[in-house]
Amino acid sequence: MLRGAISVTTGRSFAPYGRVVRGVRSGTGFVNAVGGGGAHHTAKTNTLRDRNVKKKTHSLRWRSVNPLRSQCTQARRHFVTEVGSTAVKDDGCAASDPGKKKPVEETFGAENLPRGTVGGVQWASSRVLQLDKNAPQWWHFPHENGKPNRSTVLGKTFDGLNEQAFDPTFSNSEWQTFIDPNLRVPQTPPPQLLSIAPMMEYTTPHFRHLVRLLTKKTWLYTEMEVDQTLFHTDHPRLDRYLDFPIEGHPSSLQLGGSDPELLAIACSVAAPYGYDEINLNCGCPSPKVAGNGNFGASLMYDASQVAECINAMSSHSGGAPVTVKCRIGVDDFDSYDTLCQFIETVSEQMKGCPSASNRPFFAIHARKALLNGLSPAENRTVPPLRYEWVYGLANEFPEIAFALNGGIVDLHTAAAIAKGDGKPGSDTNLSLLGTMIGRQSHADPWGLLATADVDVFGDDKNPETSLSRRKLLEAYGEYCDATRGRFGTTKDGYQVPSIRHLVHPLQNLFYGEPNAKRWRRAMDEALKKDSKNEAKKVSELIFETLRDGGVSDETLDAPPELRRRRKPNGVIMGDSEFEEFKEAQYQAAVDKLKNLPTPPRRGELKDD
Repeated sequence: MLRGAISVTTGRSFAPYGRVVRGVRSGTGFVNAVGGGGAHHTAKTNTLRDRNVKKKTHSLRWRSVNPLRSQCTQARRHFVTEVGSTAVKDDGCAASDPGKKKPVEETFGAENLPRGTVGGVQWASSRVLQLDKNAPQWWHFPHENGKPNRSTVLGKTFDGLNEQAFDPTFSNSEWQTFIDPNLRVPQTPPPQLLSIAPMMEYTTPHFRHLVRLLTKKTWLYTEMEVDQTLFHTDHPRLDRYLDFPIEGHPSSLQLGGSDPELLAIACSVAAPYGYDEINLNCGCPSPKVAGNGNFGASLMYDASQVAECINAMSSHSGGAPVTVKCRIGVDDFDSYDTLCQFIETVSEQMKGCPSASNRPFFAIHARKALLNGLSPAENRTVPPLRYEWVYGLANEFPEIAFALNGGIVDLHTAAAIAKGDGKPGSDTNLSLLGTMIGRQSHADPWGLLATADVDVFGDDKNPETSLSRRKLLEAYGEYCDATRGRFGTTKDGYQVPSIRHLVHPLQNLFYGEPNAKRWRRAMDEALKKDSKNEAKKVSELIFETLRDGGVSDETLDAPPELRRRRKPNGVIMGDSEFEEFKEAQYQAAVDKLKNLPTPPRRGELKDD
């Protein structure tokens, strides 16, 4: 079964299209559209073979803007184009590291998965369990029809009210009154000065937890989850796609899709997990997504379609703001004026984000996407970066917040952008909100993120678990021991998540240190030996391989800035010299930003 879109069913046969559209737009029929099922419910599914579902095409507007893609619309809407097929053809991808998604392993005992607090780690599914307790029958599986209207379900609240109707459409944040105060989503998240970009097979819950041990304030984005995946999945299996440790806030869930109806349902399914924000992917250039899928970067062809999606998502996100991650253009739709029109049209349907001073929020990858001729990897490097365009957007739309993504690999630049230093052009009065960093966060997590709270957010100190890699690994090892095998065991005898899944985020933790490669080889040998050994704790395996790999106590106990203090000749800088060195690096980043081309103005740049 593919992770990108679960194949428990093949078509959206739960209701006629018109009924769902009215439900999303008016807020009256959506309840029935998402009805059906409980936390231990077994899905009753129908295949496309069983129903004669009439295909629905995109609007004339979409076809006129993007005629070459109109024929692929149904590949996105139904994923299966041949009647009788039960296999899902699309794997999906994520915005910053597109590509195929690996299959999700089928496990035994999936109906009795541990949820809530597991081995001392409290997960967001604790909120789902609270709703099960305090608002019985709140959850109905989207595929079921004929169930009672969920708006009639009553549950006791914790606010002194005797009874209160539960809103099953998650049109606002009142659902949180049905859960304990200590489980409610934080109302004052830190500003989004720095965030980790969504990356398929990288920003897993395990990697995000490792990052959270390094920095408490950096925003974390999930891998992209396709709306079809959430639509076709029931509790408790949804935990494999949506659950995250409670201490993972602030976190944003990225969704992929182009159908307002499905995206609205996906938001209502995800809402009780309590993400701080929900992000719509408008930047992925993968053929699996922007080609056959007709979402991702191809959405930039039709700003009105994106605005409709945002409106539907915001109406069913449980109070979480909906944000957008996009490119500066796509194919021939790459002029600055076209980008401004896209931002203007989409932002009209966006609500303010607490992380952006209550302004709508866009994360802009400062490259265009070429959907024909370049691979997803080439789309990350070949199109030129145009940071000045993003600064231009900040000038054009002061009521909107923007974060810069693409090519940024150090905290000096991130700090300069967050502080508003080094703005290009003499008349640039406004600043960007922050920076989004992608692959570098995985290539060197310790070197990049261990000092982020102080260097970027201006805190007095960094987390205790970021003071040395020994403390970091001790805390992460406890998480691994509690999480291993949480989702059962495959038919091959591997626990899910397996040891290999859990240690994957650690592979570059000793980047630039002596014996880093030797340790990775020792870890690989240990995984071959003990991957199925349930008696072997992950924490024990980590420190055993560190010893076998020759990683010294000096390296394990060294503070994060030690590597930056070390000169090429091995001499360690003193405090005053190191402060001068850091100031020089920061000033170099500021000068680089100042020397960018002058930000364009709307109407000045003509189409090529």
